Amino acid sequence: MKKRLVLIAIVATSLFGSTNTALADAQSDYQLAFQQYKTALANWNVALKAEQENFKVAMQNWNTAVKVAEQARKDIATKFKTEADAIKARTIAAVTAATTAKDKKALGTAGKVELDLAIAARNAALEAVVKPGMKPAKPTPAPVPTPPAKPTKPIKPSKKPAVTKSPAA
Repeated sequence: MKKRLVLIAIVATSLFGSTNTALADAQSDYQLAFQQYKTALANWNVALKAEQENFKVAMQNWNTAVKVAEQARKDIATKFKTEADAIKARTIAAVTAATTAKDKKALGTAGKVELDLAIAARNAALEAVVKPGMKPAKPTPAPVPTPPAKPTKPIKPSKKPAVTKSPAA
């Protein structure tokens, strides 16, 4: 009788002991995986913020380049307009002061040539303006790390016998 009790105690201990060890191993594996997940998530947050900051700086630099280019174009256009108005005014005054038709035609042609040279100088200056390039593309964030799956608890066997329907019923 004592041998049976000892045998039953050993079997029961081995059954429950192995289950608890397996559950403890699964729990410790989960905790390790969860710590790794937390670290990966923190690294992901740092990388995401760095990408956003880099994009912000790139956009600021691009906006500054666009503003500088636009200001240069405006300055060139303003300078050309004042030169063109001065050329037109000088040409009109010279043509009006001329006495012969041949002189008037020559002064008009000279005014057109001078205006063409001013246009060529303006076009060359516009070509020399640095282009800001393409607008920086908004970064696409890396996928968020996935959390580890929680370990499943072992299913305890039911004390009630399973009810099955007989095929004859």
